[in-house]
Amino acid sequence: MEGGPNKSNLDIFLEKISPLLGYFLIFFPFVMSFINVKVTVIYLAAIYVYFVYKSAATAIQFMIALNRIRTANQINWAKLLKGLGNIDEELQVLEQDLKEVKSFRWEDYRQQTKQMYSNLRRADEIMAENAYLPNLLQQFLFNRLKRKTLNFLHQEISVLKELQGKDIIKPSELQHIVIVPHVKEPESILRDTIDHLKDQTFNTKQINIVLAAEAADPNGVSVSEKLKEEYKDVFNNIWITNHVLQADEIVGKSANMNWAGREVYQKVKDMGWDLKKTTVTSCDADSKLDPQYFAYLTYKYITTEFGEYKYYTSALIFYNNIWRLPFYARVKNSSHTIFNTANLVRSDKLVPFSTYTTSFWVLEQIGFWDPWVTPEDYHLFFKAIFKFNDKVSAVPLFLKTLSDAAEGEGHWATIKNNYLQSRRWAWGISDDGWVIKNFLKNFSRSSIRSKYITLHMLFDHIMGLSIAFLVLLGGVLPGFLNPDFNKDTAGALFPIVTGQFVQITIFFLIVTIIFDFYLRPTPKDMPWWKNITRVLEWVVQPIAGFILTAIPGLEAQTRLVFGRYLEYYVTKKKGDGEEEGKS
Repeated sequence: MEGGPNKSNLDIFLEKISPLLGYFLIFFPFVMSFINVKVTVIYLAAIYVYFVYKSAATAIQFMIALNRIRTANQINWAKLLKGLGNIDEELQVLEQDLKEVKSFRWEDYRQQTKQMYSNLRRADEIMAENAYLPNLLQQFLFNRLKRKTLNFLHQEISVLKELQGKDIIKPSELQHIVIVPHVKEPESILRDTIDHLKDQTFNTKQINIVLAAEAADPNGVSVSEKLKEEYKDVFNNIWITNHVLQADEIVGKSANMNWAGREVYQKVKDMGWDLKKTTVTSCDADSKLDPQYFAYLTYKYITTEFGEYKYYTSALIFYNNIWRLPFYARVKNSSHTIFNTANLVRSDKLVPFSTYTTSFWVLEQIGFWDPWVTPEDYHLFFKAIFKFNDKVSAVPLFLKTLSDAAEGEGHWATIKNNYLQSRRWAWGISDDGWVIKNFLKNFSRSSIRSKYITLHMLFDHIMGLSIAFLVLLGGVLPGFLNPDFNKDTAGALFPIVTGQFVQITIFFLIVTIIFDFYLRPTPKDMPWWKNITRVLEWVVQPIAGFILTAIPGLEAQTRLVFGRYLEYYVTKKKGDGEEEGKS
């Protein structure tokens, strides 16, 4: 059941608004083609213009995000945290670094390749990679890196000057809690996830793991106990919870997270921890956090104004098992990866997805997760927005969080699992009624930014599915339904013009494919010719996207309109050499 145990008639009405508007956008040109074909043409032309805009924006944001991820990876975040312990002293060090970098010349680099400000950036490693390049290109890369480092130093000095004299949290005072909900995942997947937590550059004795099992999994607690024993000396605490489904809950992540969060809250309360100095990370069982995740998170948490109100999210990359997938599933999951990564750039409308972090204080203030909700990530985010208004926003962490793509034994199982996963993601629209209700209830006191991010999310849910059908059929639709339209010059030209719009979007698609080469891991033994097939496989993107994304999205919306509610579908996952599991 969606919407809570006491869903009213108003709730039922409001939840149908988004899918009905989506249907209206799809069927409007069908009906209007018989009534006024010119209106249809104007409408579809606007759709194609918007499609070109979205394609261009996604490509540009994706490139910007990749550059920021590369930059973030070159920063030693643990080193920066040490500087927060004594800001005055750190400012002196940075000012001296700034002078040295400004005076550092190409001729100096030629003599001392590995001397260049390696305390803050791993520039020596980067320059070593360039040692065999032509001299002119080396000089260009040197100047580029020097410029980036100067920008970084100026930015860091500016941040520290703003913090100077303020009573900020010390990095050593923070405790990080990571909740890992799991049900029937192979043990190897859970172990790999914990290994990535063990390999953090941040002090692991300030990291606490919650292995949140489900009672429906007969091996859940025993696997958790085994992992606890194995890693007990690595982390500050490892707690185990076992969730039993209640009458007013739905099967899924939200109910398990709610149970685990409340259980751990009692432990934290008994230990007297400061909730504003304690973060909670929702980490899927197959999410592999970057080694610098908690160092980067701690730095942003301390240096961001109202850091305890924020949600922190990184780029979720579905590339853990990408080379085990058939080509069509690779294309579908690459599309989602590109979209997730590009979204980080637009922090003004960023909403956390799947794996994210917030403070335990804000979590307790908003009443934890609602156990009857499927889209737990953005529901939790908007609960905070509706309570705290403008102080709440999502802060991008420009790091990669690797996750498994849906797969199965054979083509049919892979298609089915990807279809059901997309349907579950599309079911996030089921929460729009609750969002609309609270948006209207809090309208008078909410800020312009809060209104903007809420309306933008609703717009994306409504338009996201509709545009796939309209772009696919729109070019030929007016002439097909109204043959008289084909007799006009406009009727003859319209399919050609819309086709040219699509060709423009293909250019932006090619750009993202090329830059995706940097993001997608490449097996060491992969032959060179497979790089060509990596590009060619994208020709199936329109078909794969339509079947594995648009159709399941339409099914989810149709079910919501007719009250045929979905429960949380657990995506099939496989560990190396193991049978399918779930998450």
